[in-house]
Amino acid sequence: MKAGVALVLVAFSACGYHLAGTGPAIPADAHTISIHLFHNHTRERGLQVHLRRAIEEEFRRRGALRVVPEGEGDLELTGDIRRLASVPVAFSATDEAVQYQSTMTIGMRLVERASGRTVSETPVLQEAQDFGAESGVVITSSPHFQRGTMNGRDLTDLTNVQLSETRRRAALQDLLDQLARDVYQHAMEGF
Repeated sequence: MKAGVALVLVAFSACGYHLAGTGPAIPADAHTISIHLFHNHTRERGLQVHLRRAIEEEFRRRGALRVVPEGEGDLELTGDIRRLASVPVAFSATDEAVQYQSTMTIGMRLVERASGRTVSETPVLQEAQDFGAESGVVITSSPHFQRGTMNGRDLTDLTNVQLSETRRRAALQDLLDQLARDVYQHAMEGF
């Protein structure tokens, strides 16, 4: 029986699969991490600051490594924000965009500061989030809408442009949170 389990594990590891927590070889003596501002190649000002905050919060929440200022960590996380785009994905009968999809693409690299050895590198991480741009397509009873700060009764007072921008900002925050989880998983668990 043990030989069968070992054979399955060897087969999975040969295909790149592994058990959570057994991914990249995080050095045993690594207890801290510095998270640098990612290089922002988009037109969204300050995006790198919001992404770093989201990643730091994810590492603090998970507690595997203590977050310390740049240049002080046993491990250093760097990266690039390569793309942020919002494109219409649904239209009204009059060809007005009523729903958009925001997509954000980043790359990341985790390095052991003392040796300069790359522990983990992921060239492309991408997440997408849909959002409504017209009051008629916003579902106010959805958990996603209710997590926000907008009151459903106020939708009728907003122009489609105001609503679209408000929903885009909420979608962007969701993207940052999703990417922070992805970065943690790729850095610490090798997924």
